[in-house]
Amino acid sequence: MSMPTQPETWGGQCDNGRRQSPIDLTQAAAVRGEFAPFQFNNYKLPIKQAQLVNTGHSVQVNNADPAVSLQGGGLPGRFVLDQMHFHWGSEHTIAGVRYGLELHMVHHDARYPTLNDAAAVRNGVAVLGILFHVTAQPNMHIGVILDTVADVRMEVGKGAPLKGKLSPYNLLPKNLTTYFRYEGSLTTPACAEAVLWTVFPESIGVSLEQVEKFKDIHDQSGQQLLNNFRSLQPLNARALVYATEWDQMSRGQATILRPGLLALLTLVTLCTKILLH
Repeated sequence: MSMPTQPETWGGQCDNGRRQSPIDLTQAAAVRGEFAPFQFNNYKLPIKQAQLVNTGHSVQVNNADPAVSLQGGGLPGRFVLDQMHFHWGSEHTIAGVRYGLELHMVHHDARYPTLNDAAAVRNGVAVLGILFHVTAQPNMHIGVILDTVADVRMEVGKGAPLKGKLSPYNLLPKNLTTYFRYEGSLTTPACAEAVLWTVFPESIGVSLEQVEKFKDIHDQSGQQLLNNFRSLQPLNARALVYATEWDQMSRGQATILRPGLLALLTLVTLCTKILLH
């Protein structure tokens, strides 16, 4: 499905939802948290039969191996990696700063057969948001994806095998224990409010030339996708958690959030509503 050019016309939850994404992420608006470490199952292995697809609103790498999955990090179970796609510039901002590129690793709760099924359930989807800053040096792992862009750039829905091996782990930042966590939505229609977001503040380098090459992708109308990020959405009364290692936090200031994330996020959100009203 091609992304409408004007987000204001998306309708449904995109217009009326209270837990929409993306948002601006700041430590000042967050409570401090501690979660168990993430467990990245088979992330260091190359994606089997990886396909790059022009979706009309991004370029996407599909994964068909259910063994590539994520758990821990406060997530309520195991989540299977479905696909990875990019936004240029970034959708989330850090203290008002927008980055050159943002990667979304989209997972669905393994208790549901498909991403669509999981997206109908609150917190049925887990997305990792990885930010990229512009640097002089190209990113070799992004290069694997861009080497295939020319094969799909003009035709929406077209897929092509990646011309090199790509391991999801190589697209993650080094610091995987510090991140923002909140309940939000998908950022394209129908903007289902089903997502547990994890956004890492540590960014990865990518060259300006590489960012510009993503703009070769054309949408359903035949126009170049010069940018494909959704505008920032209000936090409203949601809980925003800044998770970090225990030894990096002040014991006097830290709010400790341990397993049972769903109940805790709901509780913190409820308390926020009480305080605001």
